Amino acid sequence: MKIAIEGMDGVGKTTIAKKIAEDNGLMYIDKPLHYFFEDNAENGYADLMKMANRLYDVDDPVIRSWFFGLGNLVCFRKFQDQGFVVDRHFVSNYFWNGSDESYQVFESMINIISVPDLTILLYATPETRLKRLIKRDPNDKDITDPEKKVDGYDKMLKFVELFKLPYLFINTEDKTIDEIVNEINIELDKLSVSLNNKPFVKRLEK
Repeated sequence: MKIAIEGMDGVGKTTIAKKIAEDNGLMYIDKPLHYFFEDNAENGYADLMKMANRLYDVDDPVIRSWFFGLGNLVCFRKFQDQGFVVDRHFVSNYFWNGSDESYQVFESMINIISVPDLTILLYATPETRLKRLIKRDPNDKDITDPEKKVDGYDKMLKFVELFKLPYLFINTEDKTIDEIVNEINIELDKLSVSLNNKPFVKRLEK
């Protein structure tokens, strides 16, 4: 089972993704390009990140989509025989880099690796996300980044509908972490059965 956790910065993706992975015995994946450097080649990864940071300023959505899509390809190709939960995937890439020009990039990637079995789209208002970012780290540079304060969800929903991704939309505004995790786990049990896997009995007995 391959699950993607999506949403804007500050919505709680990482916390939720880690808990879902732990509850269901799935691998947690964050920043999949790390896996090019399993030999601890820190300098190589640092160079890659320098390139990524420069690409943020490249005014070409096709180039940016392909580069950041490489991480999408890595996790699905390298771990195609494993179950995992990935923190950010196609939807996040499309939000930042999707356009009429780059449509074919996403279409090609999906044709190559298909889509996650379920995409979880976590929602919160910009105001709520800002409060969560400040609570997490008052010095987080994202707090002052105007691009991180946009709503963003219309474009994300457009992507999942356009490419027919199976998805679950969760408004996190008035829910605790445990309530969100429980809601997702219920859906994963249904999905597990539909995929002809055994339901997560051990977790359900908690």
